[in-house]
Amino acid sequence: MKILYLFFTFIFFIGASFAQELTADEIFDIKQNAFALYNTNHINEAYLMLNKIPNNKKDEETYLILANIEQDRNNENEAVKNLKLAIQKNPEFYKPYYNLGCIFMKRRIYPLAIENFELAKKYNKENAYIFYNLGCAYMNSGDFKKAKKNFIKAIYIKNDEKSFYYNLAYVNKKLGKEKDSKKIIDFYNQTFIENKAD
Repeated sequence: MKILYLFFTFIFFIGASFAQELTADEIFDIKQNAFALYNTNHINEAYLMLNKIPNNKKDEETYLILANIEQDRNNENEAVKNLKLAIQKNPEFYKPYYNLGCIFMKRRIYPLAIENFELAKKYNKENAYIFYNLGCAYMNSGDFKKAKKNFIKAIYIKNDEKSFYYNLAYVNKKLGKEKDSKKIIDFYNQTFIENKAD
């Protein structure tokens, strides 16, 4: 009798687990709702909702948002874990590399920041902030030539960011090009500040 009871209990739990398995449409709905919650700063609700998705069904975007939530909660180590899981899901998704680069920049681990920004750049060559942050990582590690190259590329993509110009001017100064440094600042001031005043 006891064996029969255990058998039916086992069958019940197996049936329940199959019944609770989420369909692709249900996972899509959970993700959309969670992303909406995250974008409206309801991070705890978004976190709970995303964790309803089984790990084997989570995609790179899900892990990216979970990482962002962990960063918002100051759990950087958990954020790093989720970003690495996002990369495992899709090694050509640039955002996890970019976020890892930012974490390592904050920690002043410049070689890892550079490595991750370079990977982000490999998969997205049109994002000015990747080039800018890569330039900052090179600048902070003392490689002013590579920093300059990346700041120039950032400006080429997005030419109205003050910090791009000031960092380019700074690395020119560090490279002994004082005149170029002054020209960059003057150009920015004339083009963006004086034109706004008109």
